[in-house]
Amino acid sequence: MNGIIKKIIDSKTVEYGDRVIVGFSGGPDSLTLLHALNSAKEELGISIYAVHINHQIRPVDCDVEAEHARRICIELGIPFKLVICDCKELAEREKISEEEAGRKIRYEAFSDMACELERCGTPRERIKIAVAQNRDDQVETVLFHILRGTAVRGLAGIPIRRLDERGYIVIRPLLDISRTEIEGYINDYDLEPSMDKSNEKPIYSRNKIRLELIPELERDYNPSFRKAITRLSESAACDDEYMMKEAAKLYEDSVSLDHEYELYKVRDVHKALKRRIAAMMLEAEDVHPTYELVNSLVGIIDSRSPSASYDLPGGITAERRYERLVFLQKEHGGNSHSDSVRCGIKEISIKAISIAEYQELRDNTEMDDLYAAFDLDKLTQERGLKAEMISASDESSWHDIKLRTRRSGDYIGTGNGSKKLQDFLVDEKVPKASRDEIKLAAIGSEILWILPNEMFKSERYRIKGKYSQKYQVDNSSERVLFLELRQFV
Repeated sequence: MNGIIKKIIDSKTVEYGDRVIVGFSGGPDSLTLLHALNSAKEELGISIYAVHINHQIRPVDCDVEAEHARRICIELGIPFKLVICDCKELAEREKISEEEAGRKIRYEAFSDMACELERCGTPRERIKIAVAQNRDDQVETVLFHILRGTAVRGLAGIPIRRLDERGYIVIRPLLDISRTEIEGYINDYDLEPSMDKSNEKPIYSRNKIRLELIPELERDYNPSFRKAITRLSESAACDDEYMMKEAAKLYEDSVSLDHEYELYKVRDVHKALKRRIAAMMLEAEDVHPTYELVNSLVGIIDSRSPSASYDLPGGITAERRYERLVFLQKEHGGNSHSDSVRCGIKEISIKAISIAEYQELRDNTEMDDLYAAFDLDKLTQERGLKAEMISASDESSWHDIKLRTRRSGDYIGTGNGSKKLQDFLVDEKVPKASRDEIKLAAIGSEILWILPNEMFKSERYRIKGKYSQKYQVDNSSERVLFLELRQFV
C-alpha cells in the first residue's frame, strides 16, 4: 500500500460510512488527497464529493483549472460541484484581503454542500469536509502565528480536526504528510495537477514566509527548521488539549448561576489553567478573550480586594463580591433597556472619538439611548477604510456604515471567526416570518451590531443586541467608533 494512503487511513480522520466532501482546487495537494481517498474508498467504505471554487482572480487560468478539475473527477467517477464567485469583488465589497475573501468563499461552499447531504438524509456526524493542508503548511502557519504574537494554542497550529461555523466536521488527512511526499505521490501515479503561478510569487504574507523566510532560516540558522517547528506544534497541541480539558472541568465546577462564578473553586489553581478559565468566562459573556482582558480578569480573581471590578467591552462589568465573580450588564438612565427596545429606531449617530471621550460617554448615567463602540484603528486597518474618514464626526462621512435589515451573505465577527446572521437568528429562535424585521448596523455584508429585539431568546441580546467581537475596545485602544441609536416611541 502506498505510504500516503496508509497515513491517511492511520490518521483515522475518515471513518467507515463517511460522506467526504473534498475541497478540490486541482493543485498538487488537493489532487493527492482526492486521488488517495478515492484509492482507499472501498477499504474505508466512504463516498466522495469534490467541490471546486472558481475565484475568478485569474479569469482565463481559473476557467481552465475548473475544467481540468472537472475532467479529473469524471475520470475518477467522483461527483463534481463547481462554485463560481468573484473573489476580488467580495474582497473589495467587504474591505478584506483577497486571501480572506477566498477562504470565506471556500468554507461557505463546503458547508453548503454538507447541508445538501444532510437534507438528503446523511447524519451530520457522518459528513466530513476534507481540506488538503500538509505538514509544510503547518510549519508556515505556526511561524505566521509566532510573528504576529501568539499563545500556546497558536503554537499548536492547524488542528487535524475541527468544527466549522455551522457545526460540520472539517478534517485535514494530509497534515502529517510533507510537500516532498506529495510531489513523490504525484510522480508515482503520473498525475497532472494544475499549478497556480501566484503561489510562487511573494505577494502574500504566507507566500513570503514560504518562499523567503523559511529558506533563509534553514540556510543560515537550522537546516532542520521545519522538523523543529513540527515538533513544537505537536508538543503545543498535546499540552493545550490537556490543559483545555482540565480548565473546562474547573470552569464548569465554578459556575454558580447565570453570569456568576464561585471563585474559591478556581482561585488557587495554576495560572496557566486560570487564564484559560478566565477566557471561558469571557466567551460565555460574549466578549472576545484578548490577552489584555484575560489578564485583567485574572487580576480580579487574584485580587485581595473583595470588591475589585473591571469594565469589559459591550457595557459589561466583571465585579468581585467576596468569593463570587459576577458579570453585570450596565444600565443607562432611568428607563430599562427592555422598555427602550420596544421603541422604534429613528436614526443612528456615528462618531469617531478618542478613548477618553468614549470613557466619559460610557460613564454618563444620563445617557438613555443604546450605543455600540468599536476600536477604530482595528476597524480601519481590517476594512481598509480611507484615512480621511478616521477623524470624521458626522454620519455622512461614514457612508459605508448602514442601518438596515438583513440580506443574503450577512455575517458577524465572533471570538473564533465569524457567524452567519441566518445561523444567529436560528439559534435565537427568531420566527422565519419575523427575521426581516431585525435591524443591523453593517458595512457591506459584515455586521457590526445586531440591534436589540424582544424576539431574541437571550436576555442579553434582547437588551443590548449582539456586537461584533472583531473590533472590541480594550486597554490598547486609542480611538473609538461610537454608534448611538436615537429612539422614538
